[in-house]
This record gives sequence, structure tokens and C-alpha cells, in this order.
Amino acid sequence: MTKAAPLSARRPAQAILRGLPDLRLRPLPSQPAAAAEHAAAAPGLAATNVYSFTSADYPGAAQSLVLDTDGSTAVGAFVFDPSSTSSPITAFTFTGGGYQILAVPGAASSLATGITGTGQIIGVYSDLSGVNHGFASNGGTFSNVDFPGATLTQAIGVNDAGQIVGDYFDAASAEHGFAAVGGAFTAINFPGATSTAAAGVNNSGDIVGIWSDAAGQHGFLLSGGVYTPVDFPLATSTSAWGINDSGEIAGFYTDTGGSTHGFVYTGGAFSTVDVAGAHSTQLTRIKNGGAITGVYTDALTAEHGLVGQ
Repeated sequence: MTKAAPLSARRPAQAILRGLPDLRLRPLPSQPAAAAEHAAAAPGLAATNVYSFTSADYPGAAQSLVLDTDGSTAVGAFVFDPSSTSSPITAFTFTGGGYQILAVPGAASSLATGITGTGQIIGVYSDLSGVNHGFASNGGTFSNVDFPGATLTQAIGVNDAGQIVGDYFDAASAEHGFAAVGGAFTAINFPGATSTAAAGVNNSGDIVGIWSDAAGQHGFLLSGGVYTPVDFPLATSTSAWGINDSGEIAGFYTDTGGSTHGFVYTGGAFSTVDVAGAHSTQLTRIKNGGAITGVYTDALTAEHGLVGQ
């Protein structure tokens, strides 16, 4: 396994954003907000749901992505100039039509990955030495989220009880998932996996994430101590990123033609979710009531955050 590089030198939180668009690929102008897109059912698997999507693009940024929302505030990251190492990936919040940088103390680069119903924000930042840490912010007070003994830690998902999930790398550069409650950490490793990352957690403590083996990348659900694979039918890779209290799972998959699509998994059935006309769509959360977040790449390969319902 390759050791993860700091945020300033690569895509944000590469270990857990596997497959998401790289904010540093190319300097392209932001595009106007997209709207009114659709979901298509995977053949014979689930009925079609219809979503209306709105782009969330930080003003003046070349690339943006949205990773979570509490219904009123969305969180994510942007970069002004993806071609420049002096243009950092930066966390932002979006509330009531207004964008605001989330200033993480001591951060050279940052990414906001989750938000609770009470407004706690979590994420990942790279310090001035290039080391990645998880962080949690409560009312503007920041604290680190670091798995004991890890060489780097990334906080990715959080529920309303403050349980945080994510991933960490050990001294041998092996990637593991984790769950943390009140400062107590538990490692998460899918049985037989070469690497594991936990990405989302609901209020019942059910966890979804990503694991890898020799065959590729897969999603998983961890519920009641039992691991269950989550693989979109006939996909070459699957990433499970978000889960709500009804057990609906959101994520993305790559088809045999190499195209990436969002999905929602509910009641044992998958539905593909694509922004109409997009080059790729990837979902990161599904909230109670069905709101979804993620990122899409348009026909000009510019990347935009999205919020849908």
C-alpha cells in the first residue's frame, strides 16, 4: 500500500475520497448552477426517484465539492487554482446563500467532511509539517481527532451523538477505519481487507465505508457488529459514503465502461443517481428525509458541489 501524502500535495483525504474528483487536476472556470436532474433505476433493481439538484460552488473557485449538510448548512472544500501548490484546498460552509471559509487553526490545507444536527463540524486538515489530522469544531472551538499511535488520521463522518468515524494509517502505512466516542477509539477492519476506511455513521451507530482486496474496491455496512459488503451490481468498484437513520445508503460506483455514477441503496435495492448531462456524479451523504450531497463533473470536466432533494 502507498502511504498517504499530505493534503497540500494531493487530492483531499485521498485515502477516503477514493474515486472522487481531484481538486488539483486542472484550472477551469466555475460553471453556472445546475438544477433539476434525475435518478435512473438500475435495471430490475429499484424504482426511479427524482431529485432536484443545485450546484454549490465557492465564489471564484475553480473546483468545489460538498460532503455533508444538516439541512441548513452544507460543508465541503474548494480550490481557486488547482494547478498551483500555493493555492490550498480550503474548507468552507454554505448557509442561507452565503459562503464562508472554515478557518482551521494551524492548517495548511483543510476539508470539511461532516456536520451534525447541532452544528458540530468535522473534517481533515494538513498541518504546516504536511501531516494530516482529523478535527472537530464545536461553536468555533477546534480539537484534533487523532487515532492513538497513527501516522495520520482523517475524520470523515459524524452522527448527532458526536460519534466520529474515519480512517488512519499505522506505522506500516496500512489503512484502517475507526470509530471514536468521547475520545475512545475503536479500529474498524473489514474481514480479509487489505485496507478499510469508515465514511458515514447514522444515529443508531450503523457505519458504512470502503474496503479493498485483490479484486478491487467495495462498500460495506457495519451494523450490530456484522459486516456486510455493499457492491453495486456489475460495477468495477463501489464506495459507500453515507447512511441515514432509515438505513438508506448513498455512495458511488464505476461501471464497466469506466464512468462513475452516484447511487442510493434502500430496501435491498440500488438506484443510480446521475446529474443530467454530467460527466460523472458521486454522492457522499443521504440525510433523514432524503436530502443528498456530493460532487459532479460537468461536460467541460469542471467539478461542482451538489445538494439535492
